[in-house]
Amino acid sequence: MAPNISRMLSRVVPCALLLCVVASGASAGQSTPVAAPPASAPSVGTPSVGVPSGPAQSASASSAPAPSAPALTLATTISPPLSEPGQNGMLDQIIKGAFARIGVHVALQQLPSERGLVMADNGQVDGDGNRISGLQAAYPNLLQVPESNMTYEFTAFALRPDVNVRNWDDLHHYTVAYIIGWKIYDENVRASSTVKVATPENLFALLRAGRVDVVLYYRLGGLYYARKLGLTNLRVLAPPLATREMYMYLNSRHADLVPRLAAALRGMKKDGSYERIVAPFQSR
Repeated sequence: MAPNISRMLSRVVPCALLLCVVASGASAGQSTPVAAPPASAPSVGTPSVGVPSGPAQSASASSAPAPSAPALTLATTISPPLSEPGQNGMLDQIIKGAFARIGVHVALQQLPSERGLVMADNGQVDGDGNRISGLQAAYPNLLQVPESNMTYEFTAFALRPDVNVRNWDDLHHYTVAYIIGWKIYDENVRASSTVKVATPENLFALLRAGRVDVVLYYRLGGLYYARKLGLTNLRVLAPPLATREMYMYLNSRHADLVPRLAAALRGMKKDGSYERIVAPFQSR
């Protein structure tokens, strides 16, 4: 029995000593360390900017709330199918895709055409989403992103079969309507009478009511409103009055983003993502 008692004592004594140590520490005001809970994961869709990730991140950086990604607002006068209320139109997707590639969130704000340019120029919004080239002369605080968003076919539309327009000069014979602030029409239209309206809905409603002979818009948008308003006899007059590349403009305070956005657009065209956005809209 003696060997058995000896083995039991060899197990009991160390445990008793450990309990004594813990008890003496507690009586001295010491507490047993508790492991810190793991940091909660960042919310999905709220990227951190300028904060390193991974084990090398400092304790102070990990406890501080991560700042949101930079956010810009661009004016747009474009309606469906290029810009939709849910910002999933063709141009919405192109612009948001380009900004996403440079790590910047962007929203498009529907504004009247002229007002949008003025607000972009004076910095009330950060830029304009889609304009013809060369507007810096009239709006000196705007910088053109030197890669086009898309190509516009500036087109004349009519309902009457006797209306024929093949060039700007042919408009002299007709009452013509277009949207306020479309600079290419301001510069080139010399009609017998001109009506300017605020929205494409108003534009094609005038044509349907017979109050104008010709309306001027871009080809893709005209076809959209023909379907929407049931204008089954709408005539798309060919050729287009003009074909122009369209561009984003940013207020000069964002000059550093201009070359980055141009490179992002070129990359989208090169890797096929641009065509994947555009093709479904062109086939409608």
